[in-house]
Amino acid sequence: MTSAHQPARISAVEAAVRLGVKRETIYAYVSRGMLNSERHIDGKSSTFDPAEIERFRRDKNDRRPGRLDVSVASAITEVTDGSVAYRGHALAQLVHAGHHYEEVAELLWTGSLGATDSWPPDDRLRAAVQPAVDALLPTATAIDRMMAGVVAAAAADPFRNDRSLHGMTSSGRILTSTIVDALPLAARSSRGERLAERLWRRLARTGSNQWPLLNLAMVLLADHGMATSTLAARLAASTRSGPHAILLAGLGAVAGPLHGAASRVVHELFADAELRGPEVALATVIQRDGKVPGIGHFIHRSTDPRHDLLMERLAETDLDQQRMDVVASIVSLTSERIPVAPNVDLALGALTYIAGMAPDAGEVIFAIARTAGWLAHALEEYEETPIRFRPVGRYVASPTTHRPSLPLA
Repeated sequence: MTSAHQPARISAVEAAVRLGVKRETIYAYVSRGMLNSERHIDGKSSTFDPAEIERFRRDKNDRRPGRLDVSVASAITEVTDGSVAYRGHALAQLVHAGHHYEEVAELLWTGSLGATDSWPPDDRLRAAVQPAVDALLPTATAIDRMMAGVVAAAAADPFRNDRSLHGMTSSGRILTSTIVDALPLAARSSRGERLAERLWRRLARTGSNQWPLLNLAMVLLADHGMATSTLAARLAASTRSGPHAILLAGLGAVAGPLHGAASRVVHELFADAELRGPEVALATVIQRDGKVPGIGHFIHRSTDPRHDLLMERLAETDLDQQRMDVVASIVSLTSERIPVAPNVDLALGALTYIAGMAPDAGEVIFAIARTAGWLAHALEEYEETPIRFRPVGRYVASPTTHRPSLPLA
């Protein structure tokens, strides 16, 4: 029996989420004597001590083969459990003050926060970008289109290697705006002054008056410390690559399925719940993946403020109420079964689902928003010693490595 001083035991599913493995792996750990379990009162399921799971997680990470810990000092974004601040400005304060994404990007780049004009596209640059994007096969993803657009823009820009503050910020504004306008149009009109308004019309067919929701999401996703794509951008910056190459480095990391794509799985979970019910949909994704998408975070263990701020604003909108109810049912069911804090991917997937966007819209939003952070980190990296990221390789022969036979003496 759990005393008042002991935390409640957790299920195998929650233990799997905390360790980042499938439920079957948890039972394998038990069978090997690596974890202890107790039978639940229902006589069917197993429970686990959360403290033991946390100790196991730390030990597992410490001894993980190939683990590479990189610590990079930065004055851009402070990320702690339940808190995010850009250049000393709390994320919640920026959101409640109603700052546009363009203003937050300028804050990340320059450290100054104030009113900022909209970012109009460059017609000359778009003339080079649009044909390159349109020439891609229908199977091309949105990230593919963005990467093709950046390559075309670089080829058409004689100042693509300008790494000065003015050059980087100017390229950031023009590139981001041009890439957004090169994406396929979902709504009837592409009119819009702010970047989020124009992006909304490319992702959603209706509800264009709700574009401030998208602006909010972009502000929340503009930077988050030393994420994988941000580290990729800094690596490129350490070799003194220009702004176009910086964005390509970041997009290359986002193109993989493990960074920036979680909101797609969340969106698909909501869509399945609408068709077959929340219980069946949630059980299916747990059975298939061994975990629930959009919950748990390496840093935000108590609460992810980005999730909370976006979900709070979503609840105040007049978007599809039926879909809002579907989201609420999944959130409620998940919290009952797995008491782990949801992360921003769940909120982003909820936004794209409720707004009637495509399942991959969250990846586009993430990538467009994060361009601000990538360029900010590149500017900071330019102040460091060039090519300072130089790990030393340690050759380890594979058992299958061919070894030439030596003549006998």
